[in-house]
Amino acid sequence: MPLSKQSRGEPHDAPRTSKPRRQQRLYLMFDDWELGYSIRELNMWNAGAEQRRLPPPFIRLEAIHGRPEFFASVGTKILMTNPVPKYDALAPIGILPIIDVRSRGVNLAPGELYPEHPIYIPVGDSKLFALDINTFKMLSMKPLCPPLMEIEYSDRSMEWSWHDLPMPTFERMDVTSYAVDADGGTILTSTNCATFAFDIANSKWKQPSNCSLPFSGRANFVPGLNVFVGLPKDVDYFGHLCFCRLLGDDKHDVWFSKENLSSKDPDESHVGFSLVYLGEMRFCLVECVSKGEAEAEKWLEEWGKGKLHQAAELEKWEPCPLISSRCVLTTLSLSSGMNGNLTAAKTAVQCYKVPVEASYNVNPVAFWL
Repeated sequence: MPLSKQSRGEPHDAPRTSKPRRQQRLYLMFDDWELGYSIRELNMWNAGAEQRRLPPPFIRLEAIHGRPEFFASVGTKILMTNPVPKYDALAPIGILPIIDVRSRGVNLAPGELYPEHPIYIPVGDSKLFALDINTFKMLSMKPLCPPLMEIEYSDRSMEWSWHDLPMPTFERMDVTSYAVDADGGTILTSTNCATFAFDIANSKWKQPSNCSLPFSGRANFVPGLNVFVGLPKDVDYFGHLCFCRLLGDDKHDVWFSKENLSSKDPDESHVGFSLVYLGEMRFCLVECVSKGEAEAEKWLEEWGKGKLHQAAELEKWEPCPLISSRCVLTTLSLSSGMNGNLTAAKTAVQCYKVPVEASYNVNPVAFWL
């Protein structure tokens, strides 16, 4: 499949629209609720480097802790695809809750999905693709007419539904990165040795390149700069942004931001990064770091040796030190210099204390909707 003009670095005209868009927000997720997850709505333009408390939850959802990868977003909607616990006989089967952050409404999508290690790829505002072990599906979220609750039960052709798609020739667990190409109609997926392209309109897989995209996880195409942007796969560039321009014929132009954008202090441990595309030339780097892990491990080691049992008898016992975590949101603005070099400038930094009830060892999950 030939690569689009935009992904080859050729100029293009950005689509124009006169329809005003609602002010978008960042939706940050933590499994700090005893029954599942809390989703919080953040205003990205309320800058301040001092550590602050997170706002109250926008909504709470019952789900298994420690598995944020089962959440997805498309358009203005957040989908919860968490598998139903086997011990929960009363849990509904066959439906997926959908939260629309614009209408503040909750709807239901068909639950014809049994995720194991899913990769969710939103395309536009109405299509969600799900690549998993032995499955590749697509859910269309186009508005129903008439509305869902008014559809006669016999007319199932108007309902949302998952569509089975052709499986790729590579294994899901071999995927290292993915992106939607500049044309908006092609999904690019890389393994360590090749890049594959899925033509959405023709529902066909091809292998346009023997080179792998240089990203870790999801990358986004920035039309104004004709470049893909993501987090680097190369560990030597940890904390930097990675830029890639596809030139065709197995040629990639790859470079990295000069500045290390990580906000981790020397006495903190890195938990995870997420890069969220805010549109135009703006990104938000969501970083979680923790402190106190070494002290906690030492305490557990001493406890295992029985030393703390003796200290408890002497009333010198001290409780296990808590592991504290913070979430840093760094807003970045990309620009192109006179010589064509890209720069990533920090425009705002926000720091929040992560609830102690939340899992501290998982990548942060955030959506810009």
